[in-house]
Amino acid sequence: MKVTVYGAGNQKLYTEELNLPEKYGGEAPYGGSRMAMEFAQAGHEVTLAEPVRDVLEDEHWNLVEEAGVTVTDNDKEAAADADVAILFTPFGKGTVRIARDILPELPEGAVIANTCTVSPVVLYYVLEKELKMDRTDIGVSSMHPAAVPGTPQHEHYVIGGRPTAELDIATDEQISRCAELAESTGKTAYVVPADVTSAVADMGSLVTAVALAGVLDYYYVGTQIIKAPEEMVEKQILMTLQTMASLVETSGVDGMARAMNPELLVKSAKSMHLLDEQEELDAALRKISQLNDDVMKWIEGADVKHTDLVAAQALTGELKTVMGDRAAEGTIRRCMRKMFE
Repeated sequence: MKVTVYGAGNQKLYTEELNLPEKYGGEAPYGGSRMAMEFAQAGHEVTLAEPVRDVLEDEHWNLVEEAGVTVTDNDKEAAADADVAILFTPFGKGTVRIARDILPELPEGAVIANTCTVSPVVLYYVLEKELKMDRTDIGVSSMHPAAVPGTPQHEHYVIGGRPTAELDIATDEQISRCAELAESTGKTAYVVPADVTSAVADMGSLVTAVALAGVLDYYYVGTQIIKAPEEMVEKQILMTLQTMASLVETSGVDGMARAMNPELLVKSAKSMHLLDEQEELDAALRKISQLNDDVMKWIEGADVKHTDLVAAQALTGELKTVMGDRAAEGTIRRCMRKMFE
C-alpha cells in the first residue's frame, strides 16, 4: 500500500513540554514521523510530508529515512501516489488547507484520513463541494492513533466508519483499507461511526470517559434504585449534557462552571449518593469540593452569556419540518463547520 503521512510531529512538545519519555516511555521521534516509520517497517511504501525541518532533530530524520520513509516538503507531490493520505497536521484551518491542496493530486479511489486535528465529518463538509463535483472517488475516514505514536500506549487506531447521520463519506473498501493499514503494524483497528471518533479517540476522550461513568451511574440509580421511568431518566441525562455543552459553547468552561455553581452542585449531588459503590461520584465530589482559590476566582470572574438550551436532535427535526430537508441539512453543515473556524 502507498501511504503519505502529513506532519512529522512537534518533538519539542512531546519531549520537553509533555515529557513523554519519562512519563510514558518510548523513544523519539514521536507522532506522525513514528507512524510513517511503523508503516514503512510493515512493508508499505511511505512518504512523510513535512515543510518545517526543525520539528525533528537530525538524528530523528536519520531514523525516519533509515526506516525506508521518503521525506519531502512538497505536500502536492506527496499526494500523487497515496492510497491513504493521513493528516497528522495542525488543528483546524491548517489541516483543512492541506486537505484542499492535495485533493486534486490524489490518485483514483484514495482516502483522506484525519487524526486528532479535525472530525472526519467536518472535514467532509468543508470539502463537500469538491468531493461531490470533482472527486467523487475520494473517501474521508480517520486513522486516529488515540495515543501518541512512539509511546507504548499506542496500541490501536480509531477508524472512521459510516457516520450515524448516514452520510456517504467513504466506501466500505476505503474504510477497510484504513483498518488493514492499522492492523499491518500490529495495532488493533476499532471502526466506529465517523462522527463519534473525536469523542472516543481525541483528547476529549477524558471528558467522554468521566461523563459516561456518570451517565451509567445515574441511569442505574435512577431506574433500579429510585425506580423512575427509563424515559424520564434519559431525558434528565439529555437535559444535563445539553445544558453543559450549550453553556461551554456560549460562555466557555469558566462561564459554564459559574452558572453551575460548584458549591451548590456538590450539595445537590450528595443527595444522589444512594449506594456504597458510587466511586465515580465520590471522586467527582472530592474534586469539585477542593477547587483552589485561583480556580474559584477564575470561575467567579466569568461571564455567563445568553444561551438557548435546546436538544440538538429536536432542533434539527424542527428545522427539517419548517425549512425542508435540504435547507435544514445545509444549515446543519454550516453549524458543524463553524466549530472549527
